[in-house]
Amino acid sequence: MKLAARVACLVVVGLAASIAPAMAAGWQALGERIVDFRTNPETVVAKTGEGTFGKIKIEVKQTNIEIQNVKVVFDDGQSFDVALNKYMGAGSSRVIDLPTAKAIQKVEFSYRPASAGSKLAIVRLLGSN
Repeated sequence: MKLAARVACLVVVGLAASIAPAMAAGWQALGERIVDFRTNPETVVAKTGEGTFGKIKIEVKQTNIEIQNVKVVFDDGQSFDVALNKYMGAGSSRVIDLPTAKAIQKVEFSYRPASAGSKLAIVRLLGSN
């Protein structure tokens, strides 16, 4: 019985430790896109009602990718373009400061595979103030 209680306590502490840094950083998931290297540019449509954001974070999972250009389209129709030209390895991220905090409608990005024969990549979009 005591062993089960200790294990349960360790699980709760472990979960809290893994969630706390993300919450402390104030990042909210806005959406993600599976990149198959066939459609270019790709678009991540932001979840509606998530609030306003002064910066976005782009995370890359599974395989390497080179993100060339990023276009943030705001709910008011205005947009912000960034020539990124950034190699991003699987598991890496990049923060982009926006000119002003606004609600985001979508983010478009053009890219190319970082190496020949690249497989699917996942591009995840997060927002923060």
